[in-house]
Amino acid sequence: MKKYPYTETTDLIIYETKKRKKRKNRTWIPCICSALAASVLTVGACGVGFKAYLEPLANSTNYSNYQQNAGYNVSTLANETQNGKQVLTVPQIANKVGPSCVGVINKAKVTAQKYYDPFTGRYYYTADPNSDELVEQGSGSGIIISESGYIVTNQHVIDGATEISVVLNTGDEYTALLVGEDEKSDLAVLKIDAPNLVAAEIGDSEALQVGELAVAIGNPLGQEFAGTVTVGVISAVNRTMTVDNKKYNLIQTDAAINPGNSGGALVNQYGEVIGINSVKIATTGVEGIGFAISSAEANPIIDDLINNGYVSGRPLVGIMASETRYGLSVSSVTEGSGAQKAGIQAGDLIVKAEGKTVKTVDALNEIRDTKKAGDTLQLTAIRDGEILNFNVILGEDLPQNKE
Repeated sequence: MKKYPYTETTDLIIYETKKRKKRKNRTWIPCICSALAASVLTVGACGVGFKAYLEPLANSTNYSNYQQNAGYNVSTLANETQNGKQVLTVPQIANKVGPSCVGVINKAKVTAQKYYDPFTGRYYYTADPNSDELVEQGSGSGIIISESGYIVTNQHVIDGATEISVVLNTGDEYTALLVGEDEKSDLAVLKIDAPNLVAAEIGDSEALQVGELAVAIGNPLGQEFAGTVTVGVISAVNRTMTVDNKKYNLIQTDAAINPGNSGGALVNQYGEVIGINSVKIATTGVEGIGFAISSAEANPIIDDLINNGYVSGRPLVGIMASETRYGLSVSSVTEGSGAQKAGIQAGDLIVKAEGKTVKTVDALNEIRDTKKAGDTLQLTAIRDGEILNFNVILGEDLPQNKE
């Protein structure tokens, strides 16, 4: 199972208080007392004016919004209505979304390693090779998206699992069926058969604004801290991140996200799930940089996983290529692919796609991904000094078990 690194640095600052030597001359004390008396009167007068200024400000919508977005006194704010929706306090958000957040446990069969003991001259196993015992090899979070039992989580949370368990916020545990997984988007859908499930309300991540309230709910570090709520803001939208050579379009937040939060909910001020917590940058000197897959990106993938078990319609060229300073050198062509049917051969140097110069695999994939399976992709290649153009009918990129 893939795990994202996490490091935590604590800076300890020690303050020293030094006693000052007493002075014999104390004639300044009356002066100080007079000054203090005057200052108290001044501060008191200013305080009245300051209070008079704050009272109407505290009752204003803008101030309440500022308090809520900044995370101050959010539990005592009166509810407001924005865009026809009720703004919730953090406790209200936790109460609304908490029952929809679950723990996801990845279990796998015990692997028996064979080793030789030189003292006895015999071979032994670290475990019974015939055992069907399952052990936990990792855990994360998930979100109930339908009362019928569908749950979304990250693909890396359930990767390599022999069995998957889901733990509800009530503590009840169920064995889950893997409906579909997609490594490219790092999303997976599970299903459990359980009564009285509470489905989360999914919001529109495209309506997010930087600075809005963001609440993360999940199980950092496992079931021991199940249902942990952390609060921050939307730090940025449409952040492009590359993780394990895969590109993601993500929401950035400073709400604390830790190992085990993966697959959990990122929630807006209306109590709507607008992201699936996935990644945290964890290195010395870096704090408050977490990322979530936006609901707009996740929704069509989730629908495909439920309906087909995989993400349909992804285009496939059908070549393996390495990057050179001049273009992409084709090392192999998949038999029966659109590339082979178009006439592309191993050794060809691809220099353009749709008329645009390409020197990296990412550049080619970016152009390819603007199309769908069945569309035509024009590639320009050099073979033995001759420039050739190929019209490749894109195939569909299928998981191995679907081919």
